[in-house]
Amino acid sequence: MIYRVVNEDRMQQVRDLWDYCFEKKDDPFFQYYFEEYCGKNNMVIGAFEKVGDWERLRSMVHINPYMLRLRGREELTPYLVGVATAPEARGQHAFGPLLKTTFEVLRSQNFSFVTLMPIFAGIYLPYEFSYCYYRHAYQMPLTSLSFTMGDDGLQVEREPLRQEILAPLYARLTAAWNGVPVRTDFQWNKLLTVHGLEQVQCAVVYRQQQAVGYMLYKVAEERFTIIELLAENFAVRTRLLGYAAMHQSSAKKLYWLAEPWDKTYLGFKDQALTGSVQPFMMARCIDARIALAKLAAPQDLPEDSVVLLLTDKLIDRNNHLLKLKTAPGSLEAVSTLDAEEVTMDMGAFTQLYMGAFSAAELWEAGRLKAAVPEKLALLDKLFPKCRTYNNEYF
Repeated sequence: MIYRVVNEDRMQQVRDLWDYCFEKKDDPFFQYYFEEYCGKNNMVIGAFEKVGDWERLRSMVHINPYMLRLRGREELTPYLVGVATAPEARGQHAFGPLLKTTFEVLRSQNFSFVTLMPIFAGIYLPYEFSYCYYRHAYQMPLTSLSFTMGDDGLQVEREPLRQEILAPLYARLTAAWNGVPVRTDFQWNKLLTVHGLEQVQCAVVYRQQQAVGYMLYKVAEERFTIIELLAENFAVRTRLLGYAAMHQSSAKKLYWLAEPWDKTYLGFKDQALTGSVQPFMMARCIDARIALAKLAAPQDLPEDSVVLLLTDKLIDRNNHLLKLKTAPGSLEAVSTLDAEEVTMDMGAFTQLYMGAFSAAELWEAGRLKAAVPEKLALLDKLFPKCRTYNNEYF
């Protein structure tokens, strides 16, 4: 196989493979993506096989840049999308070498993490991707969504998709969350352009003419789908859900992926409708040394140390035996020959770093080994569990 960054000369093969595996060429998203975005604002790496005088695309991955707020800092993090293999090349292990090449390219650019949204997690688990983003999924009859609306001074208005309304709310309401994409003007323009093409609607809640929450939604095929709902408190959220319930003449079902910590279900009368927390997006660390060097050490760290063995089956240079030396507001990671006290693969390390689970939880789940279990408390102080959230789809 020949691995290369795709240029315009080979982009038609990328379009054809996308049409085969994902949206068709007449789909509005396809047209926007390949006319306005792909190859201009992202990178595509392809695996090509030499067939006569022609190189045929066998597998591809699209690398879309996102700025994430990760443990208090902003970090540019590639989002892998459009991962696909041509049907004639499936079963020939074309994806693994392509992924390894992609990681080497991204490591050379000093990236430490990648994210993706899997269609089937089993494809990525062997490559030490792990679930780091979760959502609380609700699927229920719209008639079962009922709330008593009091005189709370809130007013819902249907509004156009306007960045000047949504962007300040998004920034304010997600400010304390971890792993959240920082939506620049470019990202907002991309998001709202695609939402417009897909006929997404917008409802905004006002209190004394000040926006305090919004809901992006779509009504199609008798289903009310909440695409994004952000509210400053439960009363605002309830007002938006009450607005959704008023669409019973055009929709029969509600579908909503809420934040994993959402507690709306506590007021549901029918326990069968309370939904469940489900995996949403995966991530993977591709350079643990860089990730540790960027980590802002908490101020409440004790003077202590832990010997950490990090293993990586795909990236040889990402295997490390490190002594993490801590002090208040300080972390030093140095190579060591001391015996490991805690051992984890890159999937578990990613979940710990991204704030999805504590070290103690990963140990209880068998995701890491602790020769010295007392050291898990230090890792929990170094990597405190976070409210991790991401709602980007491409």
